[in-house]
Amino acid sequence: MENKVLIINTGGTIGMVGKPLRPAYNWAEITKGYSVLEKFPTDYYQFEKLIDSSDVTTDFWIKLTEVIEENYDKYLGFVILHGTDTMAYTGSMLSFLLKNLAKPVVLTGAQAPMVNPRSDGLQNLINSIYIAGHELFDIPLIPEVTICFRDSLMRANRSKKTDSNNYYGFSSPNYQPLAEIATEIKVIKDRILKLPTEKFYVEKNIDANVLLLELFPGLNPSYISSFIESNKNIKALILKTYGSGNTPTSEEFINTLKTIVEKEIPILDITQCISGSVRMPLYESTDKLSKLGIINGSDITSEAGLTKMMYLLGKKLNLKEIKEAFSTSICGEQTV
Repeated sequence: MENKVLIINTGGTIGMVGKPLRPAYNWAEITKGYSVLEKFPTDYYQFEKLIDSSDVTTDFWIKLTEVIEENYDKYLGFVILHGTDTMAYTGSMLSFLLKNLAKPVVLTGAQAPMVNPRSDGLQNLINSIYIAGHELFDIPLIPEVTICFRDSLMRANRSKKTDSNNYYGFSSPNYQPLAEIATEIKVIKDRILKLPTEKFYVEKNIDANVLLLELFPGLNPSYISSFIESNKNIKALILKTYGSGNTPTSEEFINTLKTIVEKEIPILDITQCISGSVRMPLYESTDKLSKLGIINGSDITSEAGLTKMMYLLGKKLNLKEIKEAFSTSICGEQTV
């Protein structure tokens, strides 16, 4: 193994150069004007087609896991350059697919391209290299998929993009940062997952036949049932509910959910709120949901809830097994 970090460029604002902005052709273009980056012990891998993160697909996620798998034994850690819009989705999915991960996988990006003198990209990238290179910079090992942004290192499957303009673009509402970044990088060891003892491997089966629906006042329950009926491939429904997991209590709405449950389609209840959790059964609404067998999403983010469901469906688990999986934490994604 080389004492190096592999930087994987998938696209995004951080690697844009030129006027008008375009994806960089190579690492030399990205580092031009930043001689400090040339001094770091890194290698560089670039996706053949760099993408806007809005174009992320399940195939993209599989490709990313394959790059890490092929290079896993060669490097101390990995830095993934990624667009910010879907970074939390990618980080969450990687946390489920990269099994027994014993090395840092750090996702980072920027709100402004590095050709902008005021870009946040340089700081984010250097901090990420430090964390991925850990022992080279006297930093404790963090064997997790993380997001490094501004002055925080967050568990990826606990993170959300919460601001489209501010340099503090990401937050971790329900779990404290794994490291605080200032003049020094302070790692909080008791927040980090334990180092696995089993051999690293990658799972590559994802089933994206999931419907995620945010409730709103006036929603006609028949729209939900009609969509499910007309799309036979839908295998799971995720409801972004009010507050502590509340939904309308009308007979029509509850019967709609009951019909879906009777089809053995799992329904996951996650809150629309940025922080906090679903609490079943706290109110009349959540009591009814609990009795129907709706899955309590606890404090899982919508990004992690969605990708966890895709991951579990990819393993071809039945309804009971999916419910059991959401009552446990696979890789620190929720409080149980």
